[in-house]
Amino acid sequence: MNLTRVEREWAPWIEKLASSVGVEPELVDVTFIHSLTQVVAHEFERPMAPVAAYVFGLAMAAHPELTPEEVRAAIVGAIPAGAGTAKAGE
Repeated sequence: MNLTRVEREWAPWIEKLASSVGVEPELVDVTFIHSLTQVVAHEFERPMAPVAAYVFGLAMAAHPELTPEEVRAAIVGAIPAGAGTAKAGE
């Protein structure tokens, strides 16, 4: 999926969504969010990908001193070791 192209297509909805909850649309980085959820889905469990995105948002609000990359690293670091290994052999 070409996220750059799709992001342009989704831009009006993202702007409406962000505005409806008082968030700057420019803060919504679809590519970054997808990269985080992809790692969680493939290296841990697919149903936990949206949970990780939600926790990411909570962490960014609670810790504005952290960069998105630092929060992403903490979330990815919380994936149990070997979690994706069992799924690969199924």
